[in-house]
Amino acid sequence: MPPTPPEPATFRPTATTATEPCKVRDPQAAFPAQIVCDLARAETFAPCLQPHVPVLTAFGGDRLHHCRITGSYDLERALNENYGAIYRSVLRLPKEEGRPKVWDDLTFQFGLRHFVYMDCSRIEAFAQTPDAAEQLVTSFHTRYRKPKEPKAGCFNLIKMGRNIDLESVPLDVETFLGDETFALHYGSGSIEWHKGFAQRLCEKKHGLSILEGEPGTGKSSYLRHLMAELKETHRFYCIPPTTIAVLSNPEFVGFWADERRRHKDQKFVVILEDCDAALMTRGMDNNKHVSAILNLSDGMMADFLRLHILCTINCKAVDVDQALLRPGRLTCHRVFRRLERPEAVRLAARLGRNLPHAQDYSLAEIFADELPEATRHPRIGFGN
Repeated sequence: MPPTPPEPATFRPTATTATEPCKVRDPQAAFPAQIVCDLARAETFAPCLQPHVPVLTAFGGDRLHHCRITGSYDLERALNENYGAIYRSVLRLPKEEGRPKVWDDLTFQFGLRHFVYMDCSRIEAFAQTPDAAEQLVTSFHTRYRKPKEPKAGCFNLIKMGRNIDLESVPLDVETFLGDETFALHYGSGSIEWHKGFAQRLCEKKHGLSILEGEPGTGKSSYLRHLMAELKETHRFYCIPPTTIAVLSNPEFVGFWADERRRHKDQKFVVILEDCDAALMTRGMDNNKHVSAILNLSDGMMADFLRLHILCTINCKAVDVDQALLRPGRLTCHRVFRRLERPEAVRLAARLGRNLPHAQDYSLAEIFADELPEATRHPRIGFGN
């Protein structure tokens, strides 16, 4: 009798390990190779290193090609526009009423052996040829990629504990003002001054600048605008008044040296907000602070660290230690003034607000639509 022919290659589940979902027997063996896949151990939804169940079932041991891309994707729109092709999906319902439902782990099937898997951050395609897999990925990536959200930069908050630490603080897009809006906020001549100052920050290796003005005149808002405009070329660090002692900490020089090694191609700006006490004429309580600012912004230490110190003060510049104000040391000294009534009315009109009568206004008063009693009534007498 002739020998019994061997069984043909089959595709059947069997017990295998999770790390080896598919095995091919030794081709030199007496019997033809068998494809052995354990579908019970395969991924039902998100593909990891291996294709998931629908793909394994469709392809078996035939040719299979995979293409992948990452990004940020609109799953809701992809589902709505390809609803007839959806094969697998995960729907996450919100815990709180009124919040939207969230789709995740979507698998689409287009034809017998064309699959697309997508979640919020990646797209994967499976097809019989590399070109077909790439075309599927490219098509979905182009159609459902979310546009990048505009960024307005950030600043790094310096915190003092056992070590000197940083916390990155992002800024809202609204902090960046167009030229027209900037002029409305800061009055005539402000655009020209700002562009000149920004240019000096780009050209100078180190220096000291002082922004003077009473509370509410827009010093902090200006700093946010400056950070947004120079976010590609400068790194901004903010030292709160409560942490001002870090300036005289011996570890501070090492901290800046490490930052300089990490960010060789960027310029550093250190912001000291409301630092009146640190800049006042030197006394027993602030001598270290004034000396530290002088060393960091000028001299040989400044040549090494290459920092620009940017201070905001509410006091008058005449009260500041004269060593900080000597000719050639300051990159800039700018007084942020209150807006006169015609300027304030133009800004208020843009905001859709009516201002009570006063001779001048701070930005805070205009945006809050509320004036202190001292400025609500016209002045009486001969004083200006």
